[in-house]
Amino acid sequence: MPSVTSREFNPTTGAFVGNISSLSFGRTIVGTHTPVKVIDFAFSGVSVVSNVKIGLLDSGGLEVNPDPQDIDADGSAGNGYFGLMHSSTFDVSTAASALTRHFSGLNTLGTAADTHNIILGTKTNTVSQFVYMDIEIGANDLGSIAGLYKVFFDFEE
Repeated sequence: MPSVTSREFNPTTGAFVGNISSLSFGRTIVGTHTPVKVIDFAFSGVSVVSNVKIGLLDSGGLEVNPDPQDIDADGSAGNGYFGLMHSSTFDVSTAASALTRHFSGLNTLGTAADTHNIILGTKTNTVSQFVYMDIEIGANDLGSIAGLYKVFFDFEE
């Protein structure tokens, strides 16, 4: 049966940290970005994956993107509060500072066809590209903020 494993990498060295089921960004100061986290998705029980996408299903009450600007071919926006960038090779410069691409909005229906999903492409036939994530905490955002993400992909067994 096909399955997907989320894997975390050290944002400074690119070294594999371990498999994860959730990702904690830790505490951050209001008005700043969280540290960048680096993950990828490894697929098992399949021979080839394609059309890999990630969607933000819930933002824990934080506004995702009130007015998406500069929409790229992968579906990411040049503004917003939930950052997401991707690359086929680990890039320490991307992981070292606040991300410049973001989700354009919530995937409210939880479907693969949602226009707010970001297309990740593939790194190999069964591993996604590296995915860099951060969150910008606004001046009025207090307390815990959590995002719920969903990965979509086509596969061949």
